Amino acid sequence: MAIETELPTITILPFLFSPDQILIALAILIPALVIFNLLLIAEGTFESIGLRFYQAVLVTVGALIGSLIDIPLVTLGGATIAANVGGAIIPLIVSLEMIARGRISRPKTLAAIIAVSLIAYVFATPVPGLGITMPFYIAPIAGAAAGLLLARGCQTAAGLAYAGGTMGTLLGADILKLANPAILAALAGDQPTILSIGGAGIFDGIFITGVLSVLLAAYAGRNLRKNAGVCPKEREDRGLGGIWPK
Repeated sequence: MAIETELPTITILPFLFSPDQILIALAILIPALVIFNLLLIAEGTFESIGLRFYQAVLVTVGALIGSLIDIPLVTLGGATIAANVGGAIIPLIVSLEMIARGRISRPKTLAAIIAVSLIAYVFATPVPGLGITMPFYIAPIAGAAAGLLLARGCQTAAGLAYAGGTMGTLLGADILKLANPAILAALAGDQPTILSIGGAGIFDGIFITGVLSVLLAAYAGRNLRKNAGVCPKEREDRGLGGIWPK
């Protein structure tokens, strides 16, 4: 007696994507996810220094798009000195906005900028054909330290860290270096060139400096207020930088 057994058939469908297509998709998606996360972090950072949500979004997107735009200022010999919108103009506007609204004091902001500019000037190195380089961690640490010291650990440290970190780096690493005729000639070379203040492409050094300075100052400041008891009159908030003192 023959016994017939019916086994379920498994249909193997052809793979929809080739390995090359998967690699291309990953090469697009991974950088996109990284940029998206950086945008979220940057937006939260700008909110922590007192900007409203829509302002933080505008500043973040403006810094991203503006990093590709240079505004010519003056031509010296064969070199055109320009200001980058995302790396120079927007940080300047944000810093002035914080001062105008009283979030940070003028004397302390000036002190933070001078302190960071001196450090940036020492560590910045002109490289012909590349520009002015500096270890990425120098300016954020200097900005955060200046903000914390001048604010004595209070919540205004984040705003001072941003202004000091960004404006101090622009002044010390870019403007003061370019004011030296020998450095300017070495960077310009024999060909007509554009030397951009604050410009280094998407997510340039000034943008990263501002974000990291605020993050470092906010994190260290919260620990100081929690563990060391500084600024007892300030109430803590669960957000990145807490609330502004009353």
